[in-house]
Amino acid sequence: MPEFESVRESAEAIGRITCIKTGAEIGLLYRWNNGETQAALDEDSSNELPTSQSSAVEPDIGAKCS
Repeated sequence: MPEFESVRESAEAIGRITCIKTGAEIGLLYRWNNGETQAALDEDSSNELPTSQSSAVEPDIGAKCS
């Protein structure tokens, strides 16, 4: 089976996402091995590396920072 360039296999954290009101860290920005970037916002304060099997995390623009 041919390998597609858009397949996500691994990611590395390249930046922190902070609340503009409080300065608290609320997530991380990841770069996948295919060059795509993805924001992962914390829900339970865990900073786990996303995997290609995990569902995509879409940022909630209206979310409140604590």
